[in-house]
Amino acid sequence: MSEGESKFGFKDMEKALETLKLLESHDMQYRKLTVRGLLGRAKRVLTMTKAAEKLKNINDAIGVFEQWLEENGGGASSKNAKTDGDDKVETVPGLGFKDKAAAEATLSILEERDPDYQRLAIKGLIGSSKRVLSGTKSEDKIQSIKEGVQLLEDFLEKFETENRIKDNRAYLPHALVAKLPEPKQELAAEFLAAYGGDKAKGNYKHLRTMYPKEEDSKSWDIVRNRQIAKLLEQIKSEGAKLFDVETGAPSELHLELIHWAYSPQPDKVKSYVDKLAKKSPEKRKLESDSSSDDDKSTSSSGSEEKAVPKKKKKEE
Repeated sequence: MSEGESKFGFKDMEKALETLKLLESHDMQYRKLTVRGLLGRAKRVLTMTKAAEKLKNINDAIGVFEQWLEENGGGASSKNAKTDGDDKVETVPGLGFKDKAAAEATLSILEERDPDYQRLAIKGLIGSSKRVLSGTKSEDKIQSIKEGVQLLEDFLEKFETENRIKDNRAYLPHALVAKLPEPKQELAAEFLAAYGGDKAKGNYKHLRTMYPKEEDSKSWDIVRNRQIAKLLEQIKSEGAKLFDVETGAPSELHLELIHWAYSPQPDKVKSYVDKLAKKSPEKRKLESDSSSDDDKSTSSSGSEEKAVPKKKKKEE
């Protein structure tokens, strides 16, 4: 059944919201599977669409679906959990659209967070506002909501125009980072402990509502983005290499980035870790054998050096 013939669809935000409404009568597993399917199809359609208006409408629908999955534990990052429902992520508090002040507070709360989350949260709020407006009769409330939403829409338009998504620093899996040398910096060590701890369990979304022990004014996602920005600037100013040419190992500065669960070349880091995992036992054995041979060689060499003078002394 084509998207045009189906009662479910993604041609624009309104159709996406209507789809979610229709899905409410179905069980959660069916709803998640349907939304994921529509999301996948919408993204494929995007690659074949050139009209700017259609692109915008489909992107708006995608935002609605992604926000719904985020709120219902069905996002892409939850694949590490046993089931979607096992790992419910807390919503960042304080986000809203009821008036201009609420929208301004929302933008302040989202500042310095991951750009993909900023876009996702704003699109979700705009989608929610449409549902609220459809059930609101008070003209004053309607006007206040529209003023708040206008601020959010202006932000989103600027976000897309400036392509701020390019500054998103995708998280390396905690399991991958854990296979590399541990961080020397205490804050980075605490971050990794939080990322892989009992609450987050490797799901970076939890870091949005988790805080460092000594500084609880900024959540871990913001702290991480600040640290990454500093390190990237240092790497750029020093012209530092990311990998050792001979061994392929991450450089010291690159390793510091990795300790914040980020790398500009994640595939290369993964390849190095995989190679390390396969060769480590053999390498340790070879190094051990080599070390033993060196010790024997040194011992033998020392004995010969001592024996030669004695032999010469007898000949004399």
